[in-house]
Amino acid sequence: MRHLKSGIAFAWVLLLFGALAGLETRERPARLRILHFNDFHGQVEPVVSRTGEESGGLARLIGLADARREAARAEGVETRLVCAGDLFTGTAFSTLFQGDPEFQVLQKAGLSALTSGNHEWDFGVGTLMRRITGSGIPLLLCNVSAAEPSHTFWKPWMVARVGGFAVGFTGVTTPETPTTTAPGNTEGFAFSDPVPALSALCGENPGHWDFLVVLSHCGFEQDKRIAKEVKGVGLIVGGHDHKVLETPHVENGVPIVQAGDRGRFLGEVEITLSGASAPAVTGRLLPVTSSTGESGEAAALLRPYLEKEEAALGAVIGRLPEALSGDRVLLRTGEAPLGDFVADAMKEASKAEAAFINGGALRAGLPAGGVTGRDLYACLPFFDSLTTVLLTGEQIQALLDRCASMPREDPPGGFLQVSGIEAVYEKGGARSIRIGGAPLDPARAYRVACTQFLLSGGDGLAEFKSGLDARDYGVSLQEILRRELARPDLRIPKAGGRIVRAGD
Repeated sequence: MRHLKSGIAFAWVLLLFGALAGLETRERPARLRILHFNDFHGQVEPVVSRTGEESGGLARLIGLADARREAARAEGVETRLVCAGDLFTGTAFSTLFQGDPEFQVLQKAGLSALTSGNHEWDFGVGTLMRRITGSGIPLLLCNVSAAEPSHTFWKPWMVARVGGFAVGFTGVTTPETPTTTAPGNTEGFAFSDPVPALSALCGENPGHWDFLVVLSHCGFEQDKRIAKEVKGVGLIVGGHDHKVLETPHVENGVPIVQAGDRGRFLGEVEITLSGASAPAVTGRLLPVTSSTGESGEAAALLRPYLEKEEAALGAVIGRLPEALSGDRVLLRTGEAPLGDFVADAMKEASKAEAAFINGGALRAGLPAGGVTGRDLYACLPFFDSLTTVLLTGEQIQALLDRCASMPREDPPGGFLQVSGIEAVYEKGGARSIRIGGAPLDPARAYRVACTQFLLSGGDGLAEFKSGLDARDYGVSLQEILRRELARPDLRIPKAGGRIVRAGD
């Protein structure tokens, strides 16, 4: 009996000691350094500016992350490397290998978590599922649900222990995903408003974490809305609109960070947690330049893939007398020479009366002189086919009215580049519309060329989906443009007059 009492007393001592130790640990400040990037878009090789300066490159990005982790380790600070979405789509390399090399590199680099952007779905849900399950990298999403529960290959949240504190991580992506990738890619999945989804998550999990990090691929304005309307968020690591936030933007007391795009910057955020005071958050961007040391392991893993890409896409397929800019804002706000060139090729190949292509389909410009297959796939990275459909003049009017009313700041990818059409955009509407030189007839049906993406209602342009007598030519846009570039009599259309903004 005496031994039993002694054992009970000893157990109580252990419990008390453990409780006191835990209290002391929470009273001791803990530091966590989050390294982050977003909107990488498959840019495994450095971006070269017109002046020859290099930025980005996956091996350099990982090399910098490794160096910052080593520095943190020397200070006794824990680190986590995270990605806020759109890891692939946007380069020929990404189109060719569909994200496989990127996931291999990031698995070896110890990526702690990522959320999905809209472009993670571009190669189909099967490909995304294989990348996630094959790499073991946690995909975090709390505003996406699967109609079939067995198709859920992500987690709503996860927790990391930092000293005596629990740091929660969750993810949200843009609810516009079904209209910014081919509609069939997201069939069976629902994308909801991130604010109620996050509010529900925070309400259902009280006490699970001391500090919550949200990986968000919703864009800066939506991130500010989250900060204002969701209680319990400690930090938002953002993406989607390629913002370069050199220091955290604080909204309603919540820091928001974002690191541009294409691996040109690595973000670094330090969080200090203390049981005696509110968390302290600081942040900065670290540029990835030609002087940034590479990760030898990442470079070695990428090398055979780059050699395969060169063999497949390195040959010159045609020549251009002048460069065609792939400027994102230009393609999404007004008439762009690259948009004219591609839309004209579509109209000519289909013998349609007019042609449309969304500015978001064009992801890079084409150089003067020799154009390679790599250049072509960088410009048109999405596999899409040429189609035609009958639209009434009234439907065309509605489409152009939509484009005229789209915002010019942070413009959407649904802005249409055109061929065979002239219009004036003024006060949120289109007027003086002409097709083939004749005034638009609202009652007449016109055969227009577009892409399968637009025909499916992509970018929310429902008028295409409502058209009649749709015909798929079974030819990819890449092949249409390859044929155009190979023409010996190739000419660049004279820009101007198709889309005129009154007052500009």
